[in-house]
Amino acid sequence: MTGKSNRGPGAATENRAALVAAARDVFAEQGVDGPLSAVAKRAGVGQGSLYRHFPSREALAHAVFDENLAEVERLAAHDHSSLRDVTDLITHQLEGNAAMIAYFAHEGDPRLRGFEARIAAALAPKVEAARADGTLGPRTTVDDVVLAVAMLAALVARVPEATRHARVEDAWALLMRGLGPGA
Repeated sequence: MTGKSNRGPGAATENRAALVAAARDVFAEQGVDGPLSAVAKRAGVGQGSLYRHFPSREALAHAVFDENLAEVERLAAHDHSSLRDVTDLITHQLEGNAAMIAYFAHEGDPRLRGFEARIAAALAPKVEAARADGTLGPRTTVDDVVLAVAMLAALVARVPEATRHARVEDAWALLMRGLGPGA
């Protein structure tokens, strides 16, 4: 007999993680409107499992955002990480999630404010340290850096994938000149 075996409720956590990872890939490759059946297939679960965990496309996209933010929060919590380390991770995530950013921006989803607050909380100690070491200007605030991230998100959503990384790096260089010691 071939096909998937039902591993039961004990596999729920593993299935959810596999679905989020698969959604990240499918959304990056095909956009947020990519087929959910492709997400389930890539995760190695049935569509019923997908809908038990995520009753809507939006719920699945938010889970991807949430996991990305958790990764940012973990990195930011390490004493050895710098503002640049954290913004590099955010940039990498933005580049891979351009379709999701455009989708949520178009929808005007108010839950994005909660994500912004989490980014600000994660960045706050790194911004303070960057001000102290002279990387950022003394008047640069965490809100300024969050605004820079939002500006990059808007850019990422509009730049073709082939030139996205170079454009984002150029934009960060420009933004850092404005946020830097002379600011």
